[in-house]
Amino acid sequence: MLLESWRERLAGRRAELAARMPLVLCGGGSQEREVSLRSGHAVHAALERAAYPAALVTLAGDNISIEALKLALPAGDAPAQGSLALAQGASILSALRSVPSLVLSTMHGQLGENGAWQGLLELLDLPYVSAGVKGSALGMDKIISKRLFEQLGIPTPQWWIQRRSDSCRGLIDAGVAALVAKPVAEGSSVGVLMAQNDDAGWREIEALNQRFDPLLIEERIQGRELTASLIGPSHEALALPLVEILPGDHFYSYEAKYSGVSRYDCPANVEAGLTGRIQELARQVYGEFELGPYARIDVLLDDSGQPYFLEANTLPGFTEHSLLPMAARAAGIEMGELLELLMLFALERWESSKAEARTGA
Repeated sequence: MLLESWRERLAGRRAELAARMPLVLCGGGSQEREVSLRSGHAVHAALERAAYPAALVTLAGDNISIEALKLALPAGDAPAQGSLALAQGASILSALRSVPSLVLSTMHGQLGENGAWQGLLELLDLPYVSAGVKGSALGMDKIISKRLFEQLGIPTPQWWIQRRSDSCRGLIDAGVAALVAKPVAEGSSVGVLMAQNDDAGWREIEALNQRFDPLLIEERIQGRELTASLIGPSHEALALPLVEILPGDHFYSYEAKYSGVSRYDCPANVEAGLTGRIQELARQVYGEFELGPYARIDVLLDDSGQPYFLEANTLPGFTEHSLLPMAARAAGIEMGELLELLMLFALERWESSKAEARTGA
């Protein structure tokens, strides 16, 4: 019923979405640049197939200069094409100011996901497909996310903070045999380390800590790797079918994600009641963190059937191996329609924000 109501709203507003000439952002200087490029090209290609006049803007390593520009504009749209072409090789701000676009960001990594780009787009008064500043900042910081999980009563593995200047090793019970060390503000499993809670393991953790400071240290839970994807406004989310990840590596590392060695089950073979519980907890995180219009939440399911929530991904990928589009297809939503719905939610959020500003609400 919820999806059908969204489809009815979308049918009446497709022309408005096209008129805003969607602009896809990708690239930048993060460690996830290659994933960003693949996501950006996939999104732009899907918009082209759906006959949307769209631009694909690739940013250079400084996160602001335009490195490449690809346009998919209908014949006769020369003014818009000309104004965007003038921006090539210059600042992305020029392009964003030249046409009242609707921005689809695939800027994976720190500045693209931590609220910085979201804040810039709000200052430019543009609708954008991403969690807002608050949701982006909360989702990107793994330590803040863990604290909020605990406050909300969301089950999550035991955790500690490791700093170069202050080791947490003495706080971890000797009975905790296996650990996971993670950079606090990276995605796509960048820098993630599986280590034993022994001298050799801690040497590995301390070496990683020289690259990333601080680190989040978690007790490693043995179990099934699941992901819960959601779309829709933060207060009106649709939980998509769960995906189970069967990594080709010993865990779902960066290489396992993008090399094609991993396999996936979607919908995941999880009992209906447990599936519903995981989706409801994910919906709670989605609403409290304000993650709309879309997000993916990673979960471990231990052998007893206890789910443990790990983190929220506020800018999931759109590559050929990405899990949110996979879950959407399982729900009967193909890539083109998924992007249309996300653009609709972004436009409605922007309109609501402007209406609140006018009324002082």
